[in-house]
Amino acid sequence: MAVQIVLCVLSILFAALFIVVRVTKGGVLGIATKALASLSFVAYGVFSLTQITWFNEGSAFIIMGLVCGLIGDILLDAKVVYTQDNDAYLNSGMLVFGVGHVFYLVGTILFSHQVIKLLTPILVSVAIAAVLTAVVVLVGKKLGFNFGKFLWQTVAYSFILTFMSAFTIYLACLQPEFLVIAGGLTLFLLSDLVLSLQYFGGKQTDKFCTIVNHSLYYAAQILIATFLFLF
Repeated sequence: MAVQIVLCVLSILFAALFIVVRVTKGGVLGIATKALASLSFVAYGVFSLTQITWFNEGSAFIIMGLVCGLIGDILLDAKVVYTQDNDAYLNSGMLVFGVGHVFYLVGTILFSHQVIKLLTPILVSVAIAAVLTAVVVLVGKKLGFNFGKFLWQTVAYSFILTFMSAFTIYLACLQPEFLVIAGGLTLFLLSDLVLSLQYFGGKQTDKFCTIVNHSLYYAAQILIATFLFLF
């Protein structure tokens, strides 16, 4: 347990270091510290997995979701540094994070399928995600967000994130063990709402938004990694 606690603390410290570097210097150093921060939550999740006394196939999918987070982090920060390839990096980052959420979905299903029936939670979560995605897009347009050529990617990505938040919250209402990952995925959603404000609402260089976005994001990934430790 002591090693997991140390890795959790290191994940928090490396995330804080990255945020400081990101808002003060940025550039290649920002990418490097972001990769370090992301690598730390992956290491935390992997070590937690090695310490559990029983194995569930879902654990491997949660780890793959964390790895997708690491890759997506690098891609999205690369778009800030290499602006000439902005579109390619943004599309790739959204795709990788979306795949990561599919891994999280498979992982949570494998963790829960023997305990509860999942059809109702899935259908309810699909309905909630459809409504919330429409709300996010419509409110964004009302606020002047310019989704441009990223509209369909934004719709698909928003649906995946809102679905996973709703689905894990539903599971947490039935099984308290899912509360940690539900909290993590909800923070992930909130982080990306702030990120949408930056990318499509003209706030990309806003330091306050940058701090809030990354604080929510790293708290999310650390909670998801903690799920493997506590479940």
